[in-house]
Amino acid sequence: MADENSEFAPWLAVIGRSLARLALERATDREPDKYREVLDKVKFLEGLGLPQADAAEAAGSTAESVRVARYNKSKAKKGGKKGKKKARARRR
Repeated sequence: MADENSEFAPWLAVIGRSLARLALERATDREPDKYREVLDKVKFLEGLGLPQADAAEAAGSTAESVRVARYNKSKAKKGGKKGKKKARARRR
């Protein structure tokens, strides 16, 4: 039984990625505004169980660019004013 599973294991991953890609296409057809950005698409695909690298590829990007975009987005949420106040306090 274990030999049969190992024979089909690579194909199960391919089928899973294909189904996730089809689900993304269906979701973008239904709600195009919700899945306009790559990060939204990657988040959707990761919710289906794809690793970040596979989700980024299916969304039309790379894992590294998704990582950088997430970093920049989280940095923008924190705001830049706190850093400026600290810099002024150090100068005094």
